[in-house]
Amino acid sequence: MDVDFPQKGKRELKEYRSGEEVNLTGLWEGKVSQLNWNGQPEFAGVSGKLHVEIQQKGNKITGLIVCRAKFADNQGYLTYDKHFTGLWDGFKLQYQDVRIENYINTHRSLRHLETCLKEADLEFYKTKGKFHLEGNWTGKGHVTDIDCVPGKIHLTRVNPEDISVEYANTVNVNFEQQDGRPVELKWNKENKLKKIKNRKVDEGETVYVSSEKLNITVYDHKKDDGDIISLNYNGNWLLEKYKIQNEEHKIDVVLHNDKKNPDYILLYAHNLGKIPPNTVAIIIDDGVVKQRVVLNSDMNVCDVIYFKFDPNKGS
Repeated sequence: MDVDFPQKGKRELKEYRSGEEVNLTGLWEGKVSQLNWNGQPEFAGVSGKLHVEIQQKGNKITGLIVCRAKFADNQGYLTYDKHFTGLWDGFKLQYQDVRIENYINTHRSLRHLETCLKEADLEFYKTKGKFHLEGNWTGKGHVTDIDCVPGKIHLTRVNPEDISVEYANTVNVNFEQQDGRPVELKWNKENKLKKIKNRKVDEGETVYVSSEKLNITVYDHKKDDGDIISLNYNGNWLLEKYKIQNEEHKIDVVLHNDKKNPDYILLYAHNLGKIPPNTVAIIIDDGVVKQRVVLNSDMNVCDVIYFKFDPNKGS
């Protein structure tokens, strides 16, 4: 995406050199630009803003970037949380992305779309009482480690008195769940799902995979009979109120093996179609083996798949 960054003059650049000790801790808005590249996806209603949280201890910086972006033409969405670190010398932040979590890509045709793990020297300046960090970035794909087309980063700290307003505008900039509330989940003592939105969850089955990066293919298991479904992955909706068809729908996900609860995909039925129950076939591709699982749900009980990472599975 292309973003127009604010221009700064000599007086504005000089403002931050007044001897004021700067602490970067707080809520920031992020804008990221990137040079055009072949196959670059289009986003719907992109404002270019990202939600950014920064914590400073001494000269060490840690932070989190939250991305929720809808693709244009109703093609799906991209969401992830990105953790970064940095070193701050009072004038410049040495910025470095370190890991991606909660990565979900539901674009209908762009498979294995990556985000970039970036590094940059971000120059600090202050205009009209606001703090800014800006600089050029380079990076590599978070899956393949291939060089990304470079671009520019601009961060602006949100004034504390504006956080209640700005938070609503930046956390879910381009994508949010339709009901705007967290998914209601209950777990049992065996660390299995017990309920979702007051529906019971079946025992399900466990699928062993040899990679943390999975490609999920979803399609109607039987006759195309008008089944309407939602698929929930670790508390996020991969598909929501989606009319399942024989046509395949592909989704990329990354496992969260450091979480207390297991990774899962759950089938939530919104109707029974013409041939009950609501049935969906799912193919799990870990890059070594493809496994096919059929989920069956009705208006009272949801079916589920749990994932267990085993790096030796494909050997």
